[in-house]
Order: sequence, then C-alpha cells, then structure tokens
Amino acid sequence: MLSTTLLVIDADEQRRCHLKDLLEFSDYDDVITADSRDWQQQVASADGLLAVLLGGCRSDAEFQQVLSGVRAWGEVPILLLADKGSDSHFSADIAVDALTVLHYPLRYRQLNSALQRATAQRDGKAQARGERSPELFRSLVGNSRSVVHVRQMIKQVAESEATVLILGESGTGKEVVARNLHYYSSRREKPFVPINCGAIPADLLESELFGHEKGAFTGAISTRQGRFEMAEGGTLFLDEIGDMSLPMQVKLLRVLQERSFERVGSNKT
Repeated sequence: MLSTTLLVIDADEQRRCHLKDLLEFSDYDDVITADSRDWQQQVASADGLLAVLLGGCRSDAEFQQVLSGVRAWGEVPILLLADKGSDSHFSADIAVDALTVLHYPLRYRQLNSALQRATAQRDGKAQARGERSPELFRSLVGNSRSVVHVRQMIKQVAESEATVLILGESGTGKEVVARNLHYYSSRREKPFVPINCGAIPADLLESELFGHEKGAFTGAISTRQGRFEMAEGGTLFLDEIGDMSLPMQVKLLRVLQERSFERVGSNKT
C-alpha cells in the first residue's frame, strides 16, 4: 500500500510547526518535520513518502545541499516553499525539478491543490509499476436494488469513451463511482487524476487544469503540466464543477467537446 507521509524541511522551527498543523488540518496525519541542518537523521530514504516540502535554509549552500539529497531519492515530488517575491533566485533546473512553488503565508487551498497533484503524480507512477494506491478499488457497499443498479450502470458506462456526469449530494460517493468507472474501463492501467475544482482559487484553476508555459504569468518560473496532461490516456475526475466560474465552465466545455486544449501562455493544442 502506498503511504501519504509528508516530509517538511525548514530551518525555522515556528514555520515547521505551523505547516505541520496546517497539514494535519488537511487530514495529512503522518507528517515528519526536520531542520534543514540535520534532516537526513530524521528520514533515511524516500520509502513511503508522498512529497517533500522544502522551505528556508540558513544559506544558499545549505539549500543546494538539501535539494541535492532529496533529488538523489528520485521520483518523490518536491514542493518548494518561499517568501513572496523571493523565488527569483531559483534556477531553471531547480524550478523544473519542483512540482510547484508555494509562497508564505501559505494558503490552505493552494497547499491542498499542490498535494492533490503530488498524489496524482504518485498514483500515476505507481499504477505504471502495477502497484495500487490506497484509495483505488473502493467498493460500493450494499445489496439494495439501487446499489445493484449503480454497479450495473458503472460496468455498462465504463466500456464507452463518453464523458460521464455523476450527480449526487456531498458525501454520497461520487468519487467512489468515478474510481470504479476507471477500474472497469480499458484505461485502468493509466492514471486516475482527481481534482476538486471548488478547492482551487479561480485565478489558479485554468493553470491547474491546462498547465502553463514558463513566463505565462507572474510566478510561472517553469513550464508545468496541468491535470488534463497528467491524466492522458486515463481518467480525469472533475469534482465540484458547479463551483467553477461561468467563464471557466465555457473553457471546460470547449475542451470536452473538441478534446483539445492549450496550456496557459501557449498557442499550441
């Protein structure tokens, strides 16, 4: 089973404690915090890590040393944490290695969105290796006529390539249905990528969905894939689409109809 352990590295103890509290509030209960000076004494390898959140260090040399150590682990996603306006010192290769750059003071929605991307990236690579994520293959529990009907519908719809609209009140299991649709489809070996559209600020949602080119907007220090690219060949689950702004819904409708999109700042589909 894949873990959801997070490693927070920062020279500032107060920041480490604050970030740990924020992550636990977001239901990430397994959080390891470490000083940038002796972080390797806390964690010897990336086994079981969902992501590394790398914040401030005492010097540029210490930052490079920590980053090199984390890079040596290979596939574990890196989230860089920086004071607003101070990320210009990140070189191009550092920006490419990082999943994203988050700015202090951290906002719950941005942090949660970044961790969703880390989970999607982890699950995609795990599925390629034949591993199962902890949330995959959930079952629809019950034997009532309604539940049996839903199971039959899932198997029937999963055979098609159609876009599926799943309706239901909050907590009724829409994501469970989506994951079962993915499991019973021919796309099951490809990534299942969920995104909660209501948890992402409107000004960031387009970039989260479609990705962006370097320099497309302030803070876009590297080219980044969006959720549509991450889910290529698999299944993209757009949760809470009703919370999108109308202009964003129009852009999404165009993508669903034409099956093509452009990254923010690009004219290539």
